[in-house]
Amino acid sequence: MAITLGTNVPAFIARMNLNSVTSSLTTTMERLSSGLKINKAGDDAAGLVISENMKAFISSSKQAMNNIQTAESYLNIAEDGMVSIGDHFQRINDLLTNMANDTNDINSRTAAVREIIERLDEINRLAETTNFNGRTMLDGSAENAQIIVQMGPDETELSILDISPALTDCHVSALGTLLPDNLNPDNPAFEPSNENCRAYLAQVQDAIAELATRRGLLGAYENRMESSYDSLSTRIESLETAKSIYTDADIAEEATNLTSQQIMQQINVSILSVANSMQQTALSLLGG
Repeated sequence: MAITLGTNVPAFIARMNLNSVTSSLTTTMERLSSGLKINKAGDDAAGLVISENMKAFISSSKQAMNNIQTAESYLNIAEDGMVSIGDHFQRINDLLTNMANDTNDINSRTAAVREIIERLDEINRLAETTNFNGRTMLDGSAENAQIIVQMGPDETELSILDISPALTDCHVSALGTLLPDNLNPDNPAFEPSNENCRAYLAQVQDAIAELATRRGLLGAYENRMESSYDSLSTRIESLETAKSIYTDADIAEEATNLTSQQIMQQINVSILSVANSMQQTALSLLGG
């Protein structure tokens, strides 16, 4: 190669190689320090798009799992309220069955009705006060509005569940179990005959059946949400693994690259130094 004073081609080549190695070394050190393969869009534009979409889906899925757990707590409280109300109706059922027996006199039947009245009042109280985060669920308000559980990560119908059909109005009047006037000791029409007791008994048993049906629906919703929860958990695990392929740095590979790039950087620094000294040869030829 000719010795020239114009363009120091060897130094230019060495400088280009040094810049390239230094850039690669910077990227490697960035990956090692962050543990990430993609630290900026330029590292892998396509991989960034894919991984960010996965990240959003994973995040949304985790929130959906939280929604399911909250909804399950909501339904558990609703069922607890129904169980308590059902227990009161079961006791009323027993009292009425006993009252329908002719071996009871008017005083024992009247005493039994007094207990029934207290239990009916308690049923109404439970219907009014059973709530989750201040939102009542057994007072009939849920029957007039949807209660949507977002149990999936997207906007499709498959990701939502309306649980309002399971939340019946548990007021005595709504369940058709208002105490008849002919069984009310404070009403002039009071007659605790066994026929009247049996007629009211049928109404109470209908209410018990209605509550059992609603509790069965609650259980069906809970099973569906648990299935969705398990499915989301499995999907998140798979997506986390897939996302790591795009985003997580291979530390062993990057450590190997670091050593190689450091050596190449040192070599190019040495070559650049030698290339820069080559023009000194021209001076020696001129007797400088």
